[in-house]
Amino acid sequence: MSTKATRINQCDSLKEDALVLTGLDEAVEGVSDCGRLIYDYEKVLKIFMDREGWTAEDAEEWVGYNVMGVQPNGAGFIMMTPLSD
Repeated sequence: MSTKATRINQCDSLKEDALVLTGLDEAVEGVSDCGRLIYDYEKVLKIFMDREGWTAEDAEEWVGYNVMGVQPNGAGFIMMTPLSD
């Protein structure tokens, strides 16, 4: 288990039913004041691109359906995206 995964598992402020996305520990940026994990969207995409050998478009499509699609379960999570210029 990675150091970040250990810190996530030991986080007292994380809601009991918050979603912890398997294999995406390195994309976690923090915990919100409402007890949900905050994931960095760009890091999530990069993890899938590196792991699966996908293009950015393939990763975006897969994440949009398979990751964002689980959002209504439990307390969910927060996906952080960069501000547009």
